[in-house]
Amino acid sequence: MEKIMEFMSRDHDRLDQIFEKFRRLKYNSIIKSIPIFHDFKIGLQRHIVWEEDILFPVFEDKTEMHKEGPTFVMRSEHREIKNFLERIHSKLVKEDINDLSELENALFKVLSDHNQKEENILYPWIDSSTTVAEREKLFARMKSLPAERYNKCCE
Repeated sequence: MEKIMEFMSRDHDRLDQIFEKFRRLKYNSIIKSIPIFHDFKIGLQRHIVWEEDILFPVFEDKTEMHKEGPTFVMRSEHREIKNFLERIHSKLVKEDINDLSELENALFKVLSDHNQKEENILYPWIDSSTTVAEREKLFARMKSLPAERYNKCCE
C-alpha cells in the first residue's frame, strides 16, 4: 500500500515541474504559457483541497489540534499561495510581465518552505498514525473528489 508521503511528495514534484515549464515558456510566449499556468493552478488547488478537506482533519482529530499547530499554519500558507496564484493569473491574462518574476519567486519561496513542512512533519505523521485501511479510505476520498471543488480558474 502506498503511503501518503510518497503520493503527496510525488504530486509536489509534478507541480514543481509544471511551474518550471511555465516559467521557461513565458519568456518565449506569454500567451502559450497561460494554459501551462492553468494546469499548475488547478493541480495545486486540487492538492490544497486534498490536504484541507481530507488529510488535515485526520491530523487534527487524532492530535486534537484544531485551532493551533502545523495545520493551522499550513492553512494560513494556503491562503497566501492562493493569493499569489490569483495575482499571477491576473497579470498573465493582461499580458503584464511587470513584477511577474517577483511574484513567481515569492510563490516559489512559500511553496518550498511549505512543502518541506508537509514532507518532514505532516505526511510522515499521518503515515505512522494511520492503518493501511485508513489510508485506503483517504486515497479513495482523494480520488473521488469532485472536480468542481478545485477546478476554479480564475477568480
